[in-house]
Amino acid sequence: MGNVKLSLDKVLLFLYVLLKPFYLFPSGNPQIADFIMLLLIAYTFLFRVNQLQRKYLFFVLLTLAFLYDILLVNGLWAIALGGVMEVFESTKWYWYNGAVLLTVVVLCQSEPREYVQWLFWSVACSLAVQTLALLLGLAPGEHDFRQSLFFNNPNQLGYFGLLCLGICLFGARFFPVRAIYLFVVIGCSLSVIAASLSKAAIVSALLMYAVFLFVSWKERTGLFWKNVVCVLACFFLLFCISLYTNENVLHNATIYTQVKERLETLGEDSDDNLASRGYDRIVNHPEYMFFGAGEGQYERFDSSIALELHSTVANLFFSYGIVGTLLFFLLLYAGVRGHRFYSWYPLFFQIVYGLTHNGIRETFFWILLALYCVTAGMSADSIKNGGDLHGKNFANLRNRPNGGKSALAAHPKAGGGRP
Repeated sequence: MGNVKLSLDKVLLFLYVLLKPFYLFPSGNPQIADFIMLLLIAYTFLFRVNQLQRKYLFFVLLTLAFLYDILLVNGLWAIALGGVMEVFESTKWYWYNGAVLLTVVVLCQSEPREYVQWLFWSVACSLAVQTLALLLGLAPGEHDFRQSLFFNNPNQLGYFGLLCLGICLFGARFFPVRAIYLFVVIGCSLSVIAASLSKAAIVSALLMYAVFLFVSWKERTGLFWKNVVCVLACFFLLFCISLYTNENVLHNATIYTQVKERLETLGEDSDDNLASRGYDRIVNHPEYMFFGAGEGQYERFDSSIALELHSTVANLFFSYGIVGTLLFFLLLYAGVRGHRFYSWYPLFFQIVYGLTHNGIRETFFWILLALYCVTAGMSADSIKNGGDLHGKNFANLRNRPNGGKSALAAHPKAGGGRP
């Protein structure tokens, strides 16, 4: 992991990311990784929170306002429904993820590039472990049509892979990483997503990778052609194996055929419509539009399903109304402002996935948002010439009139772009 200085918070962060995919308890309960994160939160709030820089105060206040709105809405509905604590149950996860968000901001604020690099390699290691388990057939339920690995259901695995892909593609903008390593990380992410057969995750991941190639081409970093070469090399290898073995390797590959079947039935399955995702309750209950209906006790709604609304944004809108939804989008904007518009895509495609799944309780989503927040200054202050990528920025500075000597002097560690 390069020349990153080891510390207690980095060790806890690495262990959390590594153990995140291992679900030992039913969904809705804390997992083993969450207990490690609680230790990290306690350490940060006891010893580091007083170091919070003032430039993050607006972001922190928006976070607290959003969390307070959730607490207020669910709390009042719990009282109104006669003390039904089920309505109040989801609040703990919002506050937990809010604490994780603020923890990452506090830890990363002083050395954002170093922590981004640490998180990149932590996520890469976690992906490598899951991919290895997939290839070796070590996971439970390996013969199931849709693979879950060590999660409780396939959608959790698909969303994990999508978030890992987003964190790595975004994180790679801020420190030099060899193209081959980045391509391996992308391959591992796509592998676990494909194994989950989550249609929303597969479509979002492919679109995210396509935008990554476009941005790489736009910023002229060389990553576009390197990735194209890697993709062509993979297909050429499959072609050679097919000729040598006289077998149609691609069409005989189980994952390939399963993904192909899933995508071919896109829009045809019983749950591929708005009503089966719970969107119909928004139309059936417009009275909750402003304040929100809270979460839980879903049988009180006129809907096709008696479950939570399967959408991040729609669930926020129905559960917490216009106020809660507005606070959420303000929080997103406060995190990404300072970055170029086209660098928002890793976070944007998490929202795209959330059109058919409620992914707001997944902690990696909040970690990704925190990374946007702490790296905004790097984009706004030190990356002003033709893109956000670390290596290309300083290459551009060298080509400026006067050689950009003053800017380079301010960044003595900026040498050598991407290999």
